[in-house]
Amino acid sequence: MKVELKGQIKNDKLIIKKCHICGQVNESHQEPQKCTQCKKSFLPSNYFSKVHSKNQSDYEKLFAYSHELHDEDVIKGLTVLW
Repeated sequence: MKVELKGQIKNDKLIIKKCHICGQVNESHQEPQKCTQCKKSFLPSNYFSKVHSKNQSDYEKLFAYSHELHDEDVIKGLTVLW
């Protein structure tokens, strides 16, 4: 069975992240910064290995797009690359 996704680039991965507070499943091609349901803020993947930022604009640049992430970059059980 062949599944075709319309309106998406075939090589573009989808980031699926589950909120550890309310359980909402968030899907996006860029790392979500907040839960869509409870608005709980998320940290970017590999946050502690990245340079910590003191201002908001630099902090937002720490959130990666799906093509920049690999399986070893995500927290198992809370995030998946699809």
